[in-house]
Amino acid sequence: MVAVEYGVFEDGVCIEAGFHGEVDKVAAEAHMAALVAAEPDMADAYEVTEICPDHEEQPKNGCEECAEGEADDAEDDDEGRG
Repeated sequence: MVAVEYGVFEDGVCIEAGFHGEVDKVAAEAHMAALVAAEPDMADAYEVTEICPDHEEQPKNGCEECAEGEADDAEDDDEGRG
């Protein structure tokens, strides 16, 4: 079983990846806390979230590449029904 990968995101962009499993998630959160401590005004910009298993450095929930693929699949299905 492959461990879940987490990343630190700033305004939706992955700035640090490679945190695997729950232990590394804690390390990612500590890294994020250090970033927030250095720039308190940016606290809302940072988050630790699960990375999409298919698209490196994209958040699992809200992966733009997966969304594009789903839209393309739906478009292909609509064309097949015509």
